[in-house]
Amino acid sequence: MKKLALALVCLVSVAFFASCDPTIQNPEPVISIVAEEGFLTDAQENVLDMDVAYPYGFMATSNTQTLKELSRMVIVCGGTTLCDTAISGTAFTYKGEIIFTDSDDSREIVDHYEIVATVTDVAGQTASATIKIALNKETALVATDFSWNRHGAAAVTGGIEEFGLSWTSNTKDVFANIRPLDGAVLYEFDPSVWEATTTEAEKAALFSEQQIGIAVFNKVSCYASHNYDFVIGTTYNGVNHLIHITRGEVHDFKGTDVTITGQAK
Repeated sequence: MKKLALALVCLVSVAFFASCDPTIQNPEPVISIVAEEGFLTDAQENVLDMDVAYPYGFMATSNTQTLKELSRMVIVCGGTTLCDTAISGTAFTYKGEIIFTDSDDSREIVDHYEIVATVTDVAGQTASATIKIALNKETALVATDFSWNRHGAAAVTGGIEEFGLSWTSNTKDVFANIRPLDGAVLYEFDPSVWEATTTEAEKAALFSEQQIGIAVFNKVSCYASHNYDFVIGTTYNGVNHLIHITRGEVHDFKGTDVTITGQAK
């Protein structure tokens, strides 16, 4: 009987000391990514376009065992601090927007970034959450309208020289004579490339395939107004210009006053 009583006391003692162990295995606070419509997610990578604002957010709560209040949240991306704020209480949610802009003429296609949020509680415990980003730097081309006008021997208006072009004559000519300026190269393309070329990389590839320029483009009538679907291009001062000629307007029957309109990108 004595041996049995001793064994029972030992078992109770072991159980008592085990249940009073104060160590908490995971004392850090909890942080997660805000899951709302349109917000960046915890997907493997969020693919973002340039010059577009994207909402994102992080939600932090105190550890459910320690209940230590939160003290600070810091959010960084690519070496830039997006948020560094003192907080209090047991819960905090941050919502913001991120936008990537490119001030140079970079032709990189994709860069990878991470938005990292770190929350700290009053005990100095920390936790982090990460939003991964694949940045699409292949900016879509924007088409802009142009209108060139030549009235007899007067200077051409409409900024044709910005494209590396000159309109040498139209008085008494059947067609307007469009020529490259010194240092420029003039090309003619199949009309289908206008719709097919949507990014800077596609435009660069299009021009890199061209081997021989042309001396003059002269398919716009100086005698009658017409709609056209001509695509020409120039390389001038290191820049490629894609030009879609859509209309030639003759303002008098002699063809001395002609306007050529279209779009460029």
